[in-house]
Amino acid sequence: MKIKILQVGEIQPNILDIIVDNLNKRFKNKFYFGGKIDIPEDSYDKFKNQYNSGVVVKTLKNEKGEDDKVVGITSNDLYYKDLNFVFGLTEENVCIVSTARLDPQFYGNSANFELLINRTLKEVVHEVGHMFGLKHCTNPLCVMSFSSSISYVDDKKDEFCKDCTLKISMEDIRI
Repeated sequence: MKIKILQVGEIQPNILDIIVDNLNKRFKNKFYFGGKIDIPEDSYDKFKNQYNSGVVVKTLKNEKGEDDKVVGITSNDLYYKDLNFVFGLTEENVCIVSTARLDPQFYGNSANFELLINRTLKEVVHEVGHMFGLKHCTNPLCVMSFSSSISYVDDKKDEFCKDCTLKISMEDIRI
């Protein structure tokens, strides 16, 4: 099984190469860079100045093709339904992750590329976990814990806890 990583719109230079490399070290070369697509114009909400992640995910479903799963990564700020923002969203075998609020500069802090990579990796692993059937975890250190703010992203680890790892192995899921 291969998982396609797509750039959606513009994104910080080199971030996709680093993310794909990190994912492949962890998940046995399952990920590859599949190119770039434009963020759908109809996903933009001019009043919120954000993009509807549900519309973006529907567009990514059209990009799936022969691949089992698709991960989109964008620097555009995302929201979903009644939520003010989301770091990512998964529907079935497709997900989108936004680096907008993962970037320290969003909060008025200095640029920190290493921190941006670390946060992005956590959120991509989280969304990949959802694609493989994992739900949100109550362990705040687990990568599958729900992050309602950037502090929750920073507090959790970039790996599955023992319970989530057990769920994956009991379902015979091979990531």
